[in-house]
Amino acid sequence: MGFNRAQLFGAFALGLLIMIHSVEAVNPRARICHSPSHLYSGSCNNRKCTETCHHEHFTGGYCTRRGVVKELHCQCTMRCSKHSPPQPSEVPPPPPSKVPPPPNVMPA
Repeated sequence: MGFNRAQLFGAFALGLLIMIHSVEAVNPRARICHSPSHLYSGSCNNRKCTETCHHEHFTGGYCTRRGVVKELHCQCTMRCSKHSPPQPSEVPPPPPSKVPPPPNVMPA
């Protein structure tokens, strides 16, 4: 009892889909969180919006339309997944250690 080409193709396609799904499970994509900028004012410009969002400790920003009038507003973005490591600029420096200096030992 052998397999025909259609059955082999179906089994190959199913195996490929399972492999692709398992790769996504191992390396989940970082989620992006959005928050309106509290410091930006004036007409929205993507470059200025991104700079303002950096001052608000976000990693990026963009202009988007929202509200009833659909005016442009600055929207700040940052990674919010617990699986993704923070950017190097987001990691605070370690506190200074207060380790006493090693004792002066004279060789005998």
